[in-house]
Amino acid sequence: MEAGVFHEERSGAVLTAALAGLGAAVVGGVAWGLIVKWTDYEIGFAAWGIGLVVGTAVALGAQGRRGRPFQLLAVVLALAGILLGKYLAFVWIGQDALHELGLSLPLFSSDTVRLFWDSRSDVWSGFDLLWAGLAVVTAFRIPQQARKKLAADFFASDSRLPAAAEPAPLVTPSDWADRAESPADRSFER
Repeated sequence: MEAGVFHEERSGAVLTAALAGLGAAVVGGVAWGLIVKWTDYEIGFAAWGIGLVVGTAVALGAQGRRGRPFQLLAVVLALAGILLGKYLAFVWIGQDALHELGLSLPLFSSDTVRLFWDSRSDVWSGFDLLWAGLAVVTAFRIPQQARKKLAADFFASDSRLPAAAEPAPLVTPSDWADRAESPADRSFER
């Protein structure tokens, strides 16, 4: 296989996985923001759900390929989805509160982003770290190579390890009878 063809095929899979993961991150972030707006309650495990959805979207977009680039892509996009969800929840709750005072809060402006950043100690908590951590682990594991394949690749690449031996022959009950009467076995009977 030509090196350029392989690289082109792989970069196409990475691009497709990135677009699928980005779409999932945006949908997950908007959904989480809307849940917070409608319920006035931040459901933290929705962040974990964003990790699950993004990891799955990256794995599906990777067209059957797996490995570290897709895992890292899933983690970054899951964190972006969580950040988007927290930002939208902050803005939409803020818009509702400021509307009662006759003020407005634009959705995307440098002032709103600065206000979100300045309020980070009020917006983020230890539980957010827990849910984001679970989302990262989930997003990382979904596009992971199968463990058997990882072990096979490791052992196949290590030239210091001996080659795989032939499988042991099948032992039948008649072989057990022959072995039970061998002189070596009788020497232990005293």
